[in-house]
Amino acid sequence: MDFENDYKSYFIFGGICFLCAIITIVGGVERAGIWMDAMYPLFLLFSIACFSIGWIRYNKRNEET
Repeated sequence: MDFENDYKSYFIFGGICFLCAIITIVGGVERAGIWMDAMYPLFLLFSIACFSIGWIRYNKRNEET
């Protein structure tokens, strides 16, 4: 596994976290549950961080170091 050029896993995990955040927003506590409501800030944090790391690695994949 090439950690410097691996960006797809970050996009996938960011998408999963973003989906969980959307489910929490749309469903609310009644549908998503109190656990998902408590984890909402972490879902947003992980989704933004993973998309950022994935985007940086995606842009640097063809550059020579």
